[in-house]
Amino acid sequence: MNIITVRNSREIDKKIIQDIASYISSGKVVVLPAKTIYGLSCAYNNDDALKKIYIIKDRKSDLPFIILFSRLSSIKDFAINISSNAKTLIKYYWDCEEPQPLTIVFKKNKKLDNFIAGGKDTIALRRAEYKFVRDVIDNSMPIISTSATISKTGLKPLDIKDIPQKILENADLTVQLQEKLLGIESTIVEASGAKIKLVRQGVVSFNDILQKLQIKI
Repeated sequence: MNIITVRNSREIDKKIIQDIASYISSGKVVVLPAKTIYGLSCAYNNDDALKKIYIIKDRKSDLPFIILFSRLSSIKDFAINISSNAKTLIKYYWDCEEPQPLTIVFKKNKKLDNFIAGGKDTIALRRAEYKFVRDVIDNSMPIISTSATISKTGLKPLDIKDIPQKILENADLTVQLQEKLLGIESTIVEASGAKIKLVRQGVVSFNDILQKLQIKI
């Protein structure tokens, strides 16, 4: 089991960034900390790595993954027909130095492989919260993210000791961050159409989202 320890998410050696990125670029499965909980990640377009994650987690193959990206310009590669509501959420929650843990569901770009979206016509995106994770993505490519747990267990791993042994043994690399994570998953909202819909309540308050959109509660 390969482990890289990151002591400070704001001050990380470039070589470590490149080392993590090289794992992703070569089709490996990596345990990475999000600001919320630890997640399993791999290159979004590597089917073999994606299949490995489905197997490790005992996850149903029709359940899509969230894609983490770094630069806002990447959104167009994954999403089409971006609604005015989605544009507002991007402005408030993603277009900033410290992106918030908000996952937005868009209409999927038809050029995107159906496998990554679980056969659905929508795609879930989130801008990575930690800058060092964004740097990893910039040195490799966008990645998928799913909790580093076995499906349906309801666990929220805040430390690598909370991650099931099966996952740690099968991941090619584990990145341990010596900072406290939030312990709550990202909020997921459906914004592929004219209306906004809460899919999962997480860190970001849905009431706050409605206020930003000037929708009366």
